[in-house]
Amino acid sequence: MSLPTESEILTFLEGYCVEASDFSTGWLEKRRDYFVVPFIEKITRQHFSGTQQVVEYYSGNGKNYLILNRKPIVSLDEIRYVLGGSNFTILNLQNIEVILAEGILKAKRNYEEAYYLPVFAKGDYNIKITYTCGYITCPDPVREAIIYLVSEQALGFLGARTGGG
Repeated sequence: MSLPTESEILTFLEGYCVEASDFSTGWLEKRRDYFVVPFIEKITRQHFSGTQQVVEYYSGNGKNYLILNRKPIVSLDEIRYVLGGSNFTILNLQNIEVILAEGILKAKRNYEEAYYLPVFAKGDYNIKITYTCGYITCPDPVREAIIYLVSEQALGFLGARTGGG
């Protein structure tokens, strides 16, 4: 399912004696698209209105796992070491297991046992990761939260316009 529609929000608002004629055309959708959804995405650091490709720099921790800032991951597109200047070393994505729902990258080999270098070598912002994250379909609890928050905005708007009550 995608984001809640204007008719779904109006169905919820019927319990408050609110009708579609109380708003100009598209007011509820604009409030949803330009205020409520960006607010939820900013707070949760997740993208609910589709997927997006993100490029982020991470500091290597010297271990065989790395936790990304955003989740869920749809696909891991590229990982590079940033060595300075224009020197980049591309890491092989086949050596990395991706835990999609948790946003975790995990090496498939244990460097401590095999005397390899760690996959995520220590350094300050030395790893450039390009990945796609977000939800293709909006989860039901988030859809419900969007309906509630748009309704709160609508009721506040009507209350201020009509003097309350």
